[in-house]
Parts: sequence; C-alpha cells; structure tokens
Amino acid sequence: MQQLRTGLLVAALFLAVAFVSRSLASSVTETMPVWLGSGVTFSALLISPRWRWPAILAGVWLGSVIWGMVAHGLSPAGAAAFASIEVVSGAMGCWVASLGRNDPDTPAGMALFLCGAALASCLGGALAMALWQWQRPGLNLTLEGVAWVLSTMVGILLLTPVVTAFRGFHLQLSGGMPMMQFLGGGAAFLLFLCAVALVFIDHSGERYGQVAATLAYLPMPFLLIAAALWGPRGGAVALLLGGLLIIGRTAHGGGPFAVAEGFSGEAVIEVQGFVTIWAAVMIAVRALSDGRRQALVDAQAWRLRYERIMREVGVATVEYEAATGHATWGMGADKVLGEDVAHISSLDEWLERIEPDERGLVEATWSSVASGETWASEQSYTVVQSDGERLRVRERLACVRGADDEVEMVVGMLRPEPLENGNG
Repeated sequence: MQQLRTGLLVAALFLAVAFVSRSLASSVTETMPVWLGSGVTFSALLISPRWRWPAILAGVWLGSVIWGMVAHGLSPAGAAAFASIEVVSGAMGCWVASLGRNDPDTPAGMALFLCGAALASCLGGALAMALWQWQRPGLNLTLEGVAWVLSTMVGILLLTPVVTAFRGFHLQLSGGMPMMQFLGGGAAFLLFLCAVALVFIDHSGERYGQVAATLAYLPMPFLLIAAALWGPRGGAVALLLGGLLIIGRTAHGGGPFAVAEGFSGEAVIEVQGFVTIWAAVMIAVRALSDGRRQALVDAQAWRLRYERIMREVGVATVEYEAATGHATWGMGADKVLGEDVAHISSLDEWLERIEPDERGLVEATWSSVASGETWASEQSYTVVQSDGERLRVRERLACVRGADDEVEMVVGMLRPEPLENGNG
C-alpha cells in the first residue's frame, strides 16, 4: 500500500506540474517550452532510495500516459510509448546523477547532476523524434527533437534544485539569514523583475531597434546576485521563478528572442537554450561557492577541536616562518603560557623572554631545525614574563618541508614544567 500511495502521489504531482507548464507558455511544437514534468521525475528519483524507484517510475508512467492522451491526443499505444520515453530517459539520467550519492550542492554532485540532466534530455529527445515520426509524420522532427531536449533540460535545472534544497526543511523562527542579506536579495530580485518587464515586452524590436537582441542579458546579473544572497533555497526559488517568467514572456511573443524568427518556434528554442545556460551557470557557481564555504567551515571546526584539546591538556602550539622567524601562536596559547604570548609575534621577541644563560642554546637549536640540519629537537628552558614571574617550559620543535624539500615552517609544542630547586 505504501508503494501504491507513492506511485499515485507522483502521478498526481506529475499531472499538476504538466498543467502548470501548459498554462505558463504555449508553443508551435508538440513539446512545451518548459516541461516541469521531467523535473518531478528527476527530483523524486534523486531524493529517494533506489528501492523506491519502481513505485516512482510507475507513477511517472501513469501520469505520462494520461497526459499523452489528454494533451497530445495520442492513442493508448502512442501514450504508452510517450510515457516510456519519460520513464527510461529520466531513470537513466538520474542513475548517472546519483552515482556516489553525492549532494547536488557539492562540486562533484553538481557535475554528476548536470551530466545526468543532459543524458536524460538528449536520450528523451532522440526517442521523441522516433515517437513523433510514428504518431505525427507531418511534424518537423528536428525541431521537435531539439525542443524536447531543451524543454526537458530546463524543467530539470529549474525544478530539481528547489526540491533538493528544501529536502529536510524545517521552519525556524530564528537562526535564518540576516535581515540585511534577505533585503539585499529581495532588492536584487525586484530589479530583475523590473528588467524583465522592460526587456521582455511585446514588440520589443519596435521599441529598442537593433539593440533589442543584446538586452536579453540585462536582467540576468540581478538574478545571479539575488540567488547568491538568498543562499541555496532562496536562490533555487529565484531561479525557478525567473526562468519561468522569461520563457513564458517569450512564448507569448514578447522579448528580444521574438523580434525575428527564421522559422516558427525559433524564439522558444532560443530562450530555452538561454535559460538552460544561465541555470547551469548558476547551479555550478552555487555548488562551487557552497563547497568552498563548507570546506572553510570544516577546516575551522577541526582547528577549533584541535586547539581545544591542546589547551585542555596544557600544551601551547606555535608556528614560525623559517625564513623570517615570524611567529603565529595557536588559539589558547595564552591560557597555557600567560597573556604575554599574545603580544609576541617573532622568534626574536620570544628569545628576549628566555633566561640569558639559556638563550644562546635555544636559538642555536631553533636555527638547526629551521635550516634542516636537524629534523626535530626537544629541550627545556626558563621564560621570564613581563611581571617578573619565571616559567619553565619544555619545547619540542619540528621542521615542515615544502614541495622543493626546503624547510618552510618550524612548528613547536610547549608545555609548562615545574621550576627547578623547588621554586615551581
């Protein structure tokens, strides 16, 4: 019963977005200018375990059969073939996109997602040409095939990121994006809408003349800014709404793509390619930026975890540049060695704090490690703090070599020890 409910739910969603696609735009081709049904197929498969795929594909097949007979007037056999194209192409493309079960917002997941979407679109377009040759011999098969490819690609690239971004979403009353960031994204999206209203208008060729074609790019930077500020979820919604708006206006005869058509339906083909390229670019930019941001977050988390452990066990860390002696102390070093450490930025300043009769040996040992003569060293010495208090430390140094086998850094760990002669 659970599998049956899943299949029926997918079929209902498929038909719902199919009617939405038809209401948004019309075209001289059998294929809709933007086919959101492929987005439902791809999204449902991508976010579900593979043992649920049979029920999902059954639901897609049922919805496609109904749509083929209602919207295209196909015979039962033709509708079954129409549905089989949707199922086979969607399953093959999503199988590629789900290899390794990578998150689509990661660089690797993004690359597989785009490859899977391209495979599903091209395979569907090739099979569709055979279908229309059988069912509609008088159609321009090349035009129908190209329209199917681009319409499927657009539907996947616009709808799937929204579904994957909101997977596991829970409404929060706090902890969201800052208000200024939200307002900034809203202002950019409002500018995008204004630019679309100015550029994608009826008879744009008469209004703007020969420059009308170049104005198509004017709204897109604002959409890119809005998507970047709103993050994965808001950006995906902005991309979906913006792409549908541009395709819908063009399909109804507005905008620069409809100024001059070499053949009937050329404007829709051009705007499909236009939105496909921009959607792919925005998805790639988002994945790359999110991957970099997550890498920084992970690196910071590991660093904080490491520094917290070192602090709790009473060990301070320091990094010296081998060439200059510039010192960078680890977080929490002041808790172990005293607040003076925060003001020490070089080896020379640290050596000034060491007892004079021990300073020469410490400097010589450090130089030996920095030059690469000694891989590591360990020694104890006394440091005099600014308030006159003496602190005995045990230091272990080691060299870090670069790709050219030259020493680049000298790293050290320091632990306080009891002072000699019972003064500790």
